[in-house]
Amino acid sequence: MFAQGAEAVMAPLTRDDPARSWRGRFEPIERGGLSGLAWSAEFERMRTRAGLLSHLESLPWPRPGACRC
Repeated sequence: MFAQGAEAVMAPLTRDDPARSWRGRFEPIERGGLSGLAWSAEFERMRTRAGLLSHLESLPWPRPGACRC
């Protein structure tokens, strides 16, 4: 996930949250000049990521045009 200037929005997504419809968390990518710009997540099964895209779409991105999944 690339999201310029979205550290505050991404911070809760770096922690597990049983209240979310999807399971997992994002980890910041801190190399290659991507610090504060990119996060990654790994999902082993489809059902653990159900609802992820709709959740991401609902977040208050500071620069929505700069977000890429």
